[in-house]
Amino acid sequence: MKYILLTTLCAGLLSGCVATTPAFTGNTSTVVQHPTPSAESYFIANRDLLAAETKWRQNKPAHYTYTLQRSCFCTPEFRKPIAIEVSGSTVTKSTVDGVPLSLERRADALTTEGLFDIIRKAIDAKAARIDVQYDAQNGRPLSISIDQNTQMADEEMYYTASEFKAVTKAKPKAKKTVKKTVKKAKKK
Repeated sequence: MKYILLTTLCAGLLSGCVATTPAFTGNTSTVVQHPTPSAESYFIANRDLLAAETKWRQNKPAHYTYTLQRSCFCTPEFRKPIAIEVSGSTVTKSTVDGVPLSLERRADALTTEGLFDIIRKAIDAKAARIDVQYDAQNGRPLSISIDQNTQMADEEMYYTASEFKAVTKAKPKAKKTVKKTVKKAKKK
């Protein structure tokens, strides 16, 4: 019995959940109850999201590149980092290991606004756990961890956005033309 209680408590702590008083059901098993997220926690998550989006709109570069990696209970192919290039609000290039992303996977190449949408959907769906780290300078999400239901296994999603670089597109050099100024002689 002590082993089951200890194992369950350790599993809860390792998953990042805070265990409350265990509820015993019979003599052979225990259930660890996880606190339910409050309306205040969703309010705070939404407030932080709106502040980050505002900061992003104010500091967003016209062109940027970054690497997006998803961790999930999915095939290794879907966990490989995606190198993404964005112009305006459109993904212009996405590659995995230097190879263009397949047509079926192009929706996995997200803009920063796409990452904000993932966070918003988790808040709206009242996910059991939402942890987001935002960049202090420009508001973009650095990491996103979403657990829709703590009672369900293998549906958690994690995103890491790294190697962000603002890209300055080189403008073609204009030919310099020299205008000759002809001074008119003043008539007296």
